Amino acid sequence: MLQILTFTEAKLATLTSRSEIHGDDTKPAVSLGLELTIANDVLDLIDPNLRPTLYKAPDSKTLPGVADVLNVLRCNSIDRVLLPNKHEGWSLQVDDGIDDTKPLNFGGCKVDKVSVEPMQGGSIVLRLRVGTSDLDAARSGMLGMHVGQSIWVTLIAPKPGEEKKDEKPAKGKKPDATDLFLDGVAKAETTKLSSEPAWPFPKGSQAAEKPPQHLVEEKAPKRAPAKAKAKAKAKAKAKAKAKAKAPMKYRDAATGETWSGKGMMPRWLKVRLDKGGKLGDFVV
Repeated sequence: MLQILTFTEAKLATLTSRSEIHGDDTKPAVSLGLELTIANDVLDLIDPNLRPTLYKAPDSKTLPGVADVLNVLRCNSIDRVLLPNKHEGWSLQVDDGIDDTKPLNFGGCKVDKVSVEPMQGGSIVLRLRVGTSDLDAARSGMLGMHVGQSIWVTLIAPKPGEEKKDEKPAKGKKPDATDLFLDGVAKAETTKLSSEPAWPFPKGSQAAEKPPQHLVEEKAPKRAPAKAKAKAKAKAKAKAKAKAKAPMKYRDAATGETWSGKGMMPRWLKVRLDKGGKLGDFVV
């Protein structure tokens, strides 16, 4: 795995301020863009096959008992190699190299955006991004003062078992039997399934419970009893009959129109009165 075990000179190419959400809290964070020109043997820590893929030994023979030095590029057209390496939980130490002050320590770092630019002679330019929210105003200010300048850094992996693992399955990975089982348990806990049938046919302990409110609200309104409906109808009929049997009190001899004297005055009588007639002239 990628590590820088001793203080090595690096260029602080970029410094990006941002924020990270930790639970309900929002914390300030920074991302450091580092560039290191170092020997290509660091590639063996990333992947043992990476250095022999990019480099080969010189054509000249080496001395007996001396291992071949891989410092000749196999291909001069390679500009930069992007690596998929991502790590979390790494520790970064930063020293400005000015005085004897202790280096700054940043814990819980995330390392990504790793790339390698191979060069002839066995050197590489290693570029990577280191993100951390383990900082305060003083350390953030110190980093800001050294953007574009050289600093000395170490990058140490956590102890076995302390590295933060991504709980999300890898993209394109099909869930196995364990994933399906855990997913089913989670859904069952969420929906809180019950073994007893719910309303409107409760059993056991649910029998004493009231029905859900939505069932009560959705019931159709009760209809009036047939007996009460018939009684109201008979009453209205009797009232109409009584009205029809009211005795005639006023009558127009010319037209034969009549009025019982109850209710609104008919138009014919009103016209007669407007023309100067008297109500008594029409009494039967």
